[in-house]
Amino acid sequence: MESFTTRVELHNPDDGDYDLLQQEMRDALFCRAVKHNGTWHDLPAFEYDCSSDLTTIFIYNLAYKAAQSVIELKPINDEQQVKDFWIIVTKADGDRIFRLPKTIDITRLPPDETL
Repeated sequence: MESFTTRVELHNPDDGDYDLLQQEMRDALFCRAVKHNGTWHDLPAFEYDCSSDLTTIFIYNLAYKAAQSVIELKPINDEQQVKDFWIIVTKADGDRIFRLPKTIDITRLPPDETL
């Protein structure tokens, strides 16, 4: 399985839009933590991880659909600005090197994983 780190940044979001995005991303099999040497670590804000045998383009499309579903609920924010989003997907090629805090939040993990 390959690991993909995906950053989704909402532009002109309303309060609660990132909460909706996090649920959409979780439903699309993304999590907000990464496992290294048996320990889960929190990813920075707006970043998600997905382990899959799928292609980078497929992972991008999953994230795109999740972000788009949040925007489609209310395309104009409370300040009458158009909402939009940016996405970047990076496939980990081999070892990952990072410095991140250990997670204590089970909701950041993939389904069926434990701390």
